[in-house]
Amino acid sequence: MQVLTGHCLPDDAPLPLYVWGSPDDWAPYCSQIEFKLAKFLFEHAEMLVANPLLTNHMDLYHVIDSMSVGAVKWEHFKITYKHNQDEPKAPWMFDIYDVWYRDPHQVIHNLLGCADIKDEMDFIPYWEFNAASDQRHWKDFINNPLVAGATLVPIILGSDKTTFSIATGQTDYYLLYLSIGNVCNTTCHAHCDAVVLIGFLAMLKMTREHANTQVFHKFKKQLFHSLLAHILQSLGPVMTVLETVLFACIADYEEQVLLSCIVCKWCPKCLAHWENLDEDALWHHHKHTELISRELGPLTLWDEYGIDRDIVPFTIRFPHADIQRMLFPDILHQLIKGGFKDHLVDWVERYILQPLKAMSCRMSVHTFCAFLEFCYLDALAHFHSYCEVFWNAQVVTTFSLPWQHAMKHYPYLICQFGALNGLCSSITKSKHIKAVKWPYQHTNHFQALGQMLVINQRLDKFAAVHADFEKHGMSRGTCLSHVLVNLEQYTNKTSNETNHNVSNNQDCKDGADEPTASFEEDPGDMDNSPMDLATKLNIPQLLNILRCFLQLQLQQDVPNLEDVPLDECPFYDGCICVYNSASSTFYAPSDVSGLHSMNHKHIHCSPTWRNKGPCYDCVFIVTNPHVEGMLGLDVTCILCMEYPCVIVCWFDHIGDGPDTCTGMWIVCACNTQDIAIIHINTIYHAAQLIPAYANHQINPASIKPNKSYNKFLHYYVNKFADHHAFEITS
Repeated sequence: MQVLTGHCLPDDAPLPLYVWGSPDDWAPYCSQIEFKLAKFLFEHAEMLVANPLLTNHMDLYHVIDSMSVGAVKWEHFKITYKHNQDEPKAPWMFDIYDVWYRDPHQVIHNLLGCADIKDEMDFIPYWEFNAASDQRHWKDFINNPLVAGATLVPIILGSDKTTFSIATGQTDYYLLYLSIGNVCNTTCHAHCDAVVLIGFLAMLKMTREHANTQVFHKFKKQLFHSLLAHILQSLGPVMTVLETVLFACIADYEEQVLLSCIVCKWCPKCLAHWENLDEDALWHHHKHTELISRELGPLTLWDEYGIDRDIVPFTIRFPHADIQRMLFPDILHQLIKGGFKDHLVDWVERYILQPLKAMSCRMSVHTFCAFLEFCYLDALAHFHSYCEVFWNAQVVTTFSLPWQHAMKHYPYLICQFGALNGLCSSITKSKHIKAVKWPYQHTNHFQALGQMLVINQRLDKFAAVHADFEKHGMSRGTCLSHVLVNLEQYTNKTSNETNHNVSNNQDCKDGADEPTASFEEDPGDMDNSPMDLATKLNIPQLLNILRCFLQLQLQQDVPNLEDVPLDECPFYDGCICVYNSASSTFYAPSDVSGLHSMNHKHIHCSPTWRNKGPCYDCVFIVTNPHVEGMLGLDVTCILCMEYPCVIVCWFDHIGDGPDTCTGMWIVCACNTQDIAIIHINTIYHAAQLIPAYANHQINPASIKPNKSYNKFLHYYVNKFADHHAFEITS
């Protein structure tokens, strides 16, 4: 037996004593009710109302962050490209790439101590004996007497990209997951906490002209391996004593090509040539790769062995690690999506367009049967025999396909990894929802990574604390049973009080205040006069516009405001409170996801937005409430908000209907002097405009978002921004 430091204990040493905490110690919470309430509010209700236990959301976050169990802090480092002086320069060479990760060694120790999955882990190898000879089927590969009896922890890594598409853009994340081979495979597939997110890898962004350069591709590949080596560096010392070992990598074929440093269309497991993958070939081995890399040139390695010598795999820095042997065929992408959907189904679709023959039809059915049988039994030879029907029908030109070739290695690798249903990429993809997608939806979508890290850390703390309370037997029963027990104790206590004066109690008043809800608005600039505001906005006629607006509000029955002399309009020279944002709440019967179909949108009008330039949103204004759709609406750009009115710049409709080609309405910007003040109640919904580029030669770097409404003549009213905008403009 070994302690965490790796020192061996005597065989007769007693187990370390576990110090049990108090069954009533809910710290940092006061009781079971407060713990379960905080967990419910953070994970499920996603809101917080005023209550006696938690004052507001900041109080909730403070209590969660004070939990000390189960937290492996996120660490951060930056990486840049080290370019040579003589090579051509590109914008991506000067970018700084941020990487966030958690120490994998600490994560592994947390997994080994996780009470939720302790019964689903194997701490010693499984011994299988031959019933006839009483001999073990598999040999003991740990021959080091210093680690005899120790628990070996195989490490399983998984990397995968995921995309969040929203109306205004696309955000990509490159995720790194970790699990351990001691956990049963069924537990990994059961969406438990046995698979942990340990890193957000850097995502490279580049212009189209530099995307296909050889220098960029080399940097992109080597960056991936350098990041893995840096994140996993804490495992290097413990791998020298076989405490842990890099065991497997979960990846689809594209990721396997990147991990194994090979050329696309080659096999990452064997040395078969890409033009004839199904021929018998030797297995890849890192020592063989190192040898031929020293002896052969880069072109020979690329053309004859499918090896990219310019890339150094991350496993070279770790003992007992061979990247080619760590790769496990991916059932989801290689077998189901690749071999079945992309190949076999596609062949049949092209095959049925040809004249059919009875024998050929039966052969194609046999091919499907053989493929499906291979998923459960070893019927690969039948599949290769029957699929010749597609070759004879000239549906396909080659069967040398990496996704299908991977099936050849499945029987051997299932025995090697001891996983019948595979270390499939579905394990990591199922974690995207909890680890990334759910946290992302609860951010403001601007520089969301930092917010996602905090949410993930709080979720991990809840899981660890809940498991700790379960281990102490503190989570038995429900909140209702806990209240009933306390109520019974309180009743017994009050019934035993002898000096109880009812009359005095009637005169007493409860000193506790009732819960109240309050809110505080950010009023922005308080000291603006109309003249100051006109100067800041560069609108000299603002005072006259304000007088006309006040006249209209006071006498809304005036048929024509232009007939009223300006001198007769009200004059205002007091302070004006300017707001930088507003929330528009509206009823949307088509959207049942909100509270009784109620929804809200934020509208921004800020001189400084996210530490960059200003942000002036567009909105739909109701100009004719008796007409539905865009015929009763106009589009304006908000220049300033001063409750209960806003200063806007108008856009004019072009035509009486939407564009016949795109189905979207087209508007054009009015004269910059066409400014108006309108009541905030006339705002209907946020709007989004897309420039009509036409034949303009656009340099994206020269156009700032806040200046885009001044650079083009016409704009499309984006009906696809969300389903509310679609209903409004259709």
